[in-house]
Amino acid sequence: MYRQLSTLSVSSLLKTYSLPIDDKHINSKFIPKYRLSLIDHETPVEKLRLSSLSSVNIYIKRDDQLDLYSCGNKLRKLEFLFADILSRPECHHIITAGSLHSNHCKAVSVLAARFQRQAHVLLRTDRDNEDENILQGNVLLNYLLGTKLYLIPKKANIQRDIEPRMKQLEEELGGKDKCYLIPIGGSDIVGIFGYFDCFIREIIPLIDKLNLGHLVVPVSSGGTMEGLSLANYFTGNRLRIHAFAVSDNQNYFKTHFNTILSQLELENLIQLVDNDSLVDICDSYVGLGYGRMTNEQIDFLHNIISETGILFDPVYSGKCLWGLCEELRNKHTDRFPNDGKSILFLHTGGLLGLMNPDYNKQWLLSSNSHSNNHIRNWMTL
Repeated sequence: MYRQLSTLSVSSLLKTYSLPIDDKHINSKFIPKYRLSLIDHETPVEKLRLSSLSSVNIYIKRDDQLDLYSCGNKLRKLEFLFADILSRPECHHIITAGSLHSNHCKAVSVLAARFQRQAHVLLRTDRDNEDENILQGNVLLNYLLGTKLYLIPKKANIQRDIEPRMKQLEEELGGKDKCYLIPIGGSDIVGIFGYFDCFIREIIPLIDKLNLGHLVVPVSSGGTMEGLSLANYFTGNRLRIHAFAVSDNQNYFKTHFNTILSQLELENLIQLVDNDSLVDICDSYVGLGYGRMTNEQIDFLHNIISETGILFDPVYSGKCLWGLCEELRNKHTDRFPNDGKSILFLHTGGLLGLMNPDYNKQWLLSSNSHSNNHIRNWMTL
């Protein structure tokens, strides 16, 4: 049984929140009351030096360095979601869902253990609980952190299958007063304030300093893209935001964004999503789907990691960087005109995705491994 924090100690963890810009843009009833101070530093920004794109100025914001657990961008959303949870003293159970090696679920597990709440995560997979190899990477961390794991089919649909099961579990655990449901990726009207706030406090000061014209970000559940895009719009639309999908398609993300706008009573912005004015959503580099990489993408990732010394995961930032480099090299579209403006790439973390055993064979068969003879058999004495 988890020991509940005292009311006094919980209140000391929560900080009253106010928007860092004029709040006339968003109805005050939607602005979070509290923020949980989980992040004590701005993440560094450095030049991304790629030999194949030496003529392009690309900077990288290292949100992969937000914490020791490689929670990455999930932590920014959870500052607001867990503030909401801790403001409810009767709430003990936290229910969420994701893929088997979900970084979001891992981040929820870390914070639930830290703040003595019980996490329940629904994990999409083709494996079962008798698979001896299932406790690896983020799954192992979830297990060690005391999270209750529920394995569901990999093909489970969010609206049709996952959300009803989360509701069912909520009822079994005592109802809404005792449970808090976090959507996949923490992408709801609370979670989006993580990157809304980040844009204003950390990215705007870089625009003139680095001569920025573009911000590139991976998109999967939508919340990071949506928070950044709204903050950019409300502060003068100074950057062109490009969201590279790592799953699903453009229509899916536009529908999700429009739902968020409707919930925030910002229906007047829906047409800006539909005509690509608010954000440019690129779904040309999804490849084989979420969490799956082609051999060409694996080779690219291997080369980039060895060239830069920066770890990129195969699910989010790695696939997004692949798409960006393809656009810049081949000029498939006019996304990045020769306007002299620099590009800021947001590294969203998720490094434990590299430890997913499903990629093992691809890593070993990549052309990079063979050409450089990285692994040699010296077992004979």
